[in-house]
Amino acid sequence: MGDCSDPRAPGNEWRTARQWPPVPTRPTPLYLHADGTARWRPPQAQRTLSARYDPRNPVPTVGGRELNLPAGPRDQRTIEVRPDVLVFTTDPLPAPLEITGRVSAVLWVESDAPDTDFFVRLCDVYPDGRSFNLCEGALRARFRESFSREVWLQRGRVYRLQIDLWSLSVIVNRGHRLRVHITFSSAPGYDPNPNTATPFRQSAASRPAVNTVHLSARYPSHLILPVPRQGFSRSAR
Repeated sequence: MGDCSDPRAPGNEWRTARQWPPVPTRPTPLYLHADGTARWRPPQAQRTLSARYDPRNPVPTVGGRELNLPAGPRDQRTIEVRPDVLVFTTDPLPAPLEITGRVSAVLWVESDAPDTDFFVRLCDVYPDGRSFNLCEGALRARFRESFSREVWLQRGRVYRLQIDLWSLSVIVNRGHRLRVHITFSSAPGYDPNPNTATPFRQSAASRPAVNTVHLSARYPSHLILPVPRQGFSRSAR
């Protein structure tokens, strides 16, 4: 897929292949920085960003993989201004950038709650400011080691989370920017996590959580983008 509103934009073609991804790709890290930027180089300073998530006021679901809600690409600007959505944006791309394959995120996090959720979303920001979701993934922290066993978070400890954002094949056009959201809810698409160490839907109790994302040389939170080896442009980095 490419920018269908621009007839000169690359992409928007059918591909067939016997494997996925259909072309050899290079895992390309996109690092998140505490000043709200996303860059191809890791951070050097020891920084963190924190946000307070309240299950009684969850982030609304806007588009994405949904059946009953308005689905697909939707402008995300209404939720990007919320204090419980951490936003990171690249500079405008100097050349078109293809992303084809499985996207993932590595987050270094901590929380003052025994359990909470982490959502990561990748967006394409158009030159006029519209921000459209491309792919996203979520992880309930209690299941970070296995879906068959619950392991609670301990206050003051830093944890490494690997989050699957699923697959896509898109060309982000020159002059567009990539944007990354980190948040802790998406309702009603997902049930809000009550941030407690109790079985779900067996208690009405909930509590706010202060969740922290580390953005440093030691704990470099980042996305891993599958960029095709052929045509990979270092000028776009």
